[in-house]
Amino acid sequence: MYPDEFIEQITGGTIEPVYLFAGEGELIKEEAWRRLLDQVVPAGARTMNGERLLAREHSAEEVLGRLSALPMFGKRRLVMVQNLEAWPKDQLKAVIAYLAKPYPSACLVLSSTQKKGLEKLQAAAEDRGWLVQFNPPTERDAPRWLQKRARQFQKELTPQAASCLVEQLGVDLFRLQRELEKLVAYVGDRDKIELGDVGEAVTGQRSFTVFELLRFVSDGQTRQAVFSLRNLLLAGEHPLGILALLARQIRLLWQARDGAARRLPAAELARKLGLPSGVVNRYVQQAQSFSEAELYRIHGLIREADLAIKSTGTAPPLLIEALVLKLCRPKT
Repeated sequence: MYPDEFIEQITGGTIEPVYLFAGEGELIKEEAWRRLLDQVVPAGARTMNGERLLAREHSAEEVLGRLSALPMFGKRRLVMVQNLEAWPKDQLKAVIAYLAKPYPSACLVLSSTQKKGLEKLQAAAEDRGWLVQFNPPTERDAPRWLQKRARQFQKELTPQAASCLVEQLGVDLFRLQRELEKLVAYVGDRDKIELGDVGEAVTGQRSFTVFELLRFVSDGQTRQAVFSLRNLLLAGEHPLGILALLARQIRLLWQARDGAARRLPAAELARKLGLPSGVVNRYVQQAQSFSEAELYRIHGLIREADLAIKSTGTAPPLLIEALVLKLCRPKT
């Protein structure tokens, strides 16, 4: 079952005794939980019912004990348990045993981002209720996801503006939703959100800053490259996160360079990279500034910096700045 089917089911009044929320789409999970809460628990009773618990803080026995209590308000006792992977096998077995005969006056929502080790629990949950799969959109699909969200605010988000948002922020659904809400407020009574609005109103240009950092590296502009790096650090990015972004950008540049060398059609290259065509064109253009040997060198330096951050006592910001200085060395 997918989120839209889940919403349709509970809105129609059908509430199963158990749901397993699987996948990494945390924002979509949160919205589904809120809709279920609205259906099951009266608004004035949510301090008494509709609990949300973390598996690492509450044992399975404690959760099952709470489910056994008769609901004080509403027809069902509603409990959600997150991060199931934190429970050891004996705790999971207790839940699986409960699912064989769940309480008719309870609804248990189990949530996890992984499937490994949870196969038996998944089978038991599907037997008594539903597995709801929450997959976040890919980088290619995220612009369309944003455009659909914008229509909920009675706004039209242009394809260029949507692609720019994803390029700047990555596929972080909470962050994309937050910036979309800011854009809705920014344009006011206007029906359309355009590319210029994104440039003026959206902050935290994460991937864009890394893209620019690499442009400064390719041009040997050390001061500007270090300035871009420090902007990322000041914005709260962790050095390991910056390294991951750099590694991703290098991988995309390498793939774009290879695709252009093999004369792949733009649409096919965009499909292979999972990115909008306009974004891929930017990567193809920037890839021309790097030889294959240079991309290999940069990849090796990123790997060395990653190992140094994880294994030495040197402050990570110093190591990441040393990396940028090495990247800006004259090419040989």
